[in-house]
Amino acid sequence: MTKKMNAYGFYDPQKEQNTLPFEKIEMAIPEPKDREILVEVKAVSVNPTDLATRMMKKSSDESFTILGRDVSGTVKKVGEKVSLFKEGDDVFYPGSSNITGAQADFHVIDERMVALKPKNLKHEEAAALPLTALTSYEVIHDRLNLFDLKEKPKDVTLLIVGAAGGVGSIASQIALNYGFTVIGTASREQSRAYIKDLGVKHIIDHSKPFGPQLEALGLLDIDAVFITAKTDENIDEVSKIINPQGRVCSLLPLRSPLPGRFFGKSITFSYELMYTRSVYKTSDWIKQHEYLTELKNQVEQGFISSNLETHFKEMNEDTLKAAYEKLQTHHTMGKIVLSHSR
Repeated sequence: MTKKMNAYGFYDPQKEQNTLPFEKIEMAIPEPKDREILVEVKAVSVNPTDLATRMMKKSSDESFTILGRDVSGTVKKVGEKVSLFKEGDDVFYPGSSNITGAQADFHVIDERMVALKPKNLKHEEAAALPLTALTSYEVIHDRLNLFDLKEKPKDVTLLIVGAAGGVGSIASQIALNYGFTVIGTASREQSRAYIKDLGVKHIIDHSKPFGPQLEALGLLDIDAVFITAKTDENIDEVSKIINPQGRVCSLLPLRSPLPGRFFGKSITFSYELMYTRSVYKTSDWIKQHEYLTELKNQVEQGFISSNLETHFKEMNEDTLKAAYEKLQTHHTMGKIVLSHSR
């Protein structure tokens, strides 16, 4: 193995520019320590959190910033305390906000947020899944606690706002596989057709009042809501249709106070940030490995399909710029992935 690798990123984020200022540099290959593994990167997906990292970079920060938090690749070296993986394993994982990104030849990651790659997926297909799927598992199990709501999953109705997006499309599949009744929102015909193909039978338009649409579907008993996009724009409608003592989870922070109905209905409100466990090294961090392993099994059994939408066959400065330009249109369905070969 060579001692140097290529990495793609930027020193100056140039926040005033629409296009991200990627450049390629040569740097040392990182060494895995303790429970870390060194992964040869085969494919990386782009995410809105990458854009947030760019915008949050301080002008005084002169370091080279590498983005990329959805990865599929091959284990090349393991730390001395690693027990879950060995050299040669194909793996996939979402990365974290407190470590260097994976838009490079190699990447180091803690084994507790990694799983073996599904055998029936190519690397580019696998790279589309970890962040969105792990987020969805945490929402279903840890934030909304959907299995605790009623005796049978089919009796639980979950409304997913933004069901055609990267997170929403995977959350819809996972919830349907568990047997929950899923209602998805989509405002464009293309988006509606997309989530219908995923198996979502009940669809409403989040640009219109929710209540009349749900009434027309005969679905007024909403136990839980997962808001994956535009929380401030949708929270009031959610407060109108959610059951008393219902549960709501948002991916995005609210800019305004919760509607008063949340108090009157005793609604439980929570946030989901997939990076919490890794940033704070929580005692239950291993859950992320377990959820990703469950994802692997469900994919291999044919219950979940990759939400890969756009595939760039090579990773370089130009294709990275193009990938993020597409992401910034906010009209993507599924994920944008770049393959990488050395």
